[in-house]
Amino acid sequence: MRFAVSPDELVSAFGLTGVVYFPRHDGPSNRLDSRTADFLSGVGLPDATYFMSKAAVGQEESVDLAEWFGPEDGSLPEECRTWLVLAHFAASLLALDPENGKVYAFGEGEPLDAYTQLHRDVESLVHALLLFQRFEQDADDADGVDERLDRLRTRIEAFDPLPFEDEQSQWALVLDEVAEGIW
Repeated sequence: MRFAVSPDELVSAFGLTGVVYFPRHDGPSNRLDSRTADFLSGVGLPDATYFMSKAAVGQEESVDLAEWFGPEDGSLPEECRTWLVLAHFAASLLALDPENGKVYAFGEGEPLDAYTQLHRDVESLVHALLLFQRFEQDADDADGVDERLDRLRTRIEAFDPLPFEDEQSQWALVLDEVAEGIW
C-alpha cells in the first residue's frame, strides 16, 4: 500500500528513536481498520517533544480511551468508548476511532463531549507532523516566520482541510504560538 509519507521520510525527519511502529496482527482482538494498521506498522508514528506517541507515555497505561477518564472528568460520550489513545499533542489527548481511522482531539480541561475531529486519518496526522518537523528544522530559512507559517498551513490544508476548520483547533493554536515566538 502506498502512503503520502514513506517510512524513510519519517525516520529521516525524526530519527530512528523518534518513530514508533505498531505491530500488525490479524487476530480477533485487532480492532484497527486495515489501512490504519498498515500505516502504523509500516510507516509508523512520530514521537517527539511536542507529539508524544502513546508508546512513549507509559506501557502500563491502557490504550482504551474509556479507561483514561474517571468520573471527575465527566462522562465520555458513548460513540467514543471504543476509541484508542494515540498520543499527546498541543495540550490535548489524541484518540483514534479504530473502525474508520479518524483522529480526534480532547482538549485539556475541556468537557469530554467537546472533542473535535482533528484529521481524517492517521496518514493525514503524520503528514502534518512531518511538514511541521521540516518547518522546525528549516528555522534559518530566509523568509519570515509568517510567510513560512502560511506555506505550512497551505500544505497541511491541501492534504486535509480538517486541522484548521476550527479556529481553536490544536494545529491553529500551535501555529499561533510559533508566530508569537513561544515555540
